[in-house]
Amino acid sequence: MADTEILKAVRRKTRKRLAFAFATLIFYLAYLLNYLPVGDFLRERLHGSWITGSLAMFAGLIVLFILLELVFLRLDSDDDPDVEEQR
Repeated sequence: MADTEILKAVRRKTRKRLAFAFATLIFYLAYLLNYLPVGDFLRERLHGSWITGSLAMFAGLIVLFILLELVFLRLDSDDDPDVEEQR
């Protein structure tokens, strides 16, 4: 593999990692709504159940982080130079 191809692969991986980190940071910052006056609606119970909006958002964020990690790992494995050399 030529140096320019390696450099392009490193840049592509770096962009993907930065995008992943940025998305993760945005979702973590969304959890701050629980502690701000803007997020007062999260304190309400959902349709008369014991589950609040805050709890639902917390569970949703966990699922979202797992899915985001799976997508990142899948995209990262497609771009792995070691896998390409074995083919």
